[in-house]
Amino acid sequence: MDLGNLKLFKMALTQMDWAAQRQKVLSQNIANADTPGYQPHDLKKLDFKNVLQSETAPVKVTRSNPKHLKGTIPEQEAFRADGVRKTFEASPDGNKVIIEEQMQKVGSTRGDYNTAVTLMQAHMRMLKMATGSGGG
Repeated sequence: MDLGNLKLFKMALTQMDWAAQRQKVLSQNIANADTPGYQPHDLKKLDFKNVLQSETAPVKVTRSNPKHLKGTIPEQEAFRADGVRKTFEASPDGNKVIIEEQMQKVGSTRGDYNTAVTLMQAHMRMLKMATGSGGG
């Protein structure tokens, strides 16, 4: 069984790959914190909404009995994205790397990676239990 064909695993692997690449970029930013004129770089945030929409067909709400109430989908306004904060600090030599900001991004990326690993491990245990090959 190729786990790469399962959408959940493909999404988790994509998240892990993105996190690994982002850590490389952030470590380059930190390594160049004293380089005159260096501009920090970052990767575009991985948008799982687009990944999910491209990977799965939309699910329609249906009623199995005419007496059931019609289902509704809640509005997504509560999850509006905030604007991206621009870095305005720069050293006299033109370097715009702020170590504290880069370290915060490193920690956040590590958390994203660990979440993807935990998700994969949990689903591996469920697959093992479902196939009767252990997991308990």
